[in-house]
Amino acid sequence: MEQKVEILQTSSLEKYQWPEYDPHSVPQRTRVRLDSDIELIRRCLESAKINRTTFEKIVVNKLNLNDVGKIQHLLGHPNFQMNGATNVKNELAWTKSISHAIENNSPIDIVYPQFCVIPNAPKRYTNMGTAAGEDTTIEFFKLINEHVKWYHEPGIKVHALADASLYASAFQTHQTEVDTYFDSLQERVKALDAEDCVTLYDYSDLLRNKCRVDYQRLYYSIGHNVWSKTIDEMLPETNIPTLRNSVRCSVNTRRFQLTHKDHLALFGPLEKRDENHPFYNTIEAMTDIALREVTTIRLACTQIDIATRLWPNAIRASCHKGQKNGRWAMGLRTYPEYFGSCKILPYHGMPVISKTSKGKIRLEIEPEVMLRSREDLIRITIGETDEVYAYVEEQIDRELVGEYEYATPTGMRTDEF
Repeated sequence: MEQKVEILQTSSLEKYQWPEYDPHSVPQRTRVRLDSDIELIRRCLESAKINRTTFEKIVVNKLNLNDVGKIQHLLGHPNFQMNGATNVKNELAWTKSISHAIENNSPIDIVYPQFCVIPNAPKRYTNMGTAAGEDTTIEFFKLINEHVKWYHEPGIKVHALADASLYASAFQTHQTEVDTYFDSLQERVKALDAEDCVTLYDYSDLLRNKCRVDYQRLYYSIGHNVWSKTIDEMLPETNIPTLRNSVRCSVNTRRFQLTHKDHLALFGPLEKRDENHPFYNTIEAMTDIALREVTTIRLACTQIDIATRLWPNAIRASCHKGQKNGRWAMGLRTYPEYFGSCKILPYHGMPVISKTSKGKIRLEIEPEVMLRSREDLIRITIGETDEVYAYVEEQIDRELVGEYEYATPTGMRTDEF
């Protein structure tokens, strides 16, 4: 049967086999980010590139498509999105969106809610800003833009709706963290020379400035139902345990100053869970509240449908599988391996760059608790800060920088969470 609902990927931490020892006790080799690291990120996108000659044998020689059809086939290509090539290629609304852009010689608008802040230390220990995962997403948008320019010179314009502030009330993320992350994203869009095809917005600002009264009314009317009914009733076609597990690992626990032992007992494998831990019931209560708040926000945003309100001729993209507002969304990957070998969004972990069995460079996302102590990885930091850019396999780093005098720090910064 055809899938009609959004499919969520769990971003919980329990499926991983955590190290028993504190990862910060290991003197991991570390260096600062170099210009060559940006080129390494671009090498991670090689697997997503489409061969134009091969592509045109299909869209020109076999299907005899016009430019609208060619672009829709490009955007629906499995290298770029995971919502089923046929679903996206046959979505009439996107045909109209592409036609509108071509007729007006303007970029093809793609609206994509993306980029949150997840203040859970085992996922991201020190980072307040972005890492190589977000850079890869931005570079991926640029790559898609280059392909679309084969048939439409204005290319695409990705309207990225950063939802860190939107979900701050659910996850209890402090505004300073939200602002730091958003500022970092803006800086990276500029630094990577992506401003021609990526525009960043604060989702909450759009709701406040474009449809405040409507959203507030929906938020409270839906919220009343969410708090008076069960989550299963409100989200009847959603895997609630998966959603709850993800929410549990997204609530802000940094204020508790937890140790590795604490994190293991609270978020680690189920056999390591300690329901008698002093903070266990607190985190459970925070999760229950956050789950209802997330549900309220999601349902209110679905009804508002700000993408259609502000960009009526845009293609709707999503980082989840399934339909949005009755249409097949473009299930836009955030990096080539997303929904392939890896199903974690960039901000739910840290990037690790490795080689496949065939020797190809790839970037995946894992919780930082699994990367911090690995002696086969080099930790790349951003400038003189404790912010981590990526973890890179030793062999790749040696090929990239040659002989290098690494620092070997242990521990974390004094105000670590």
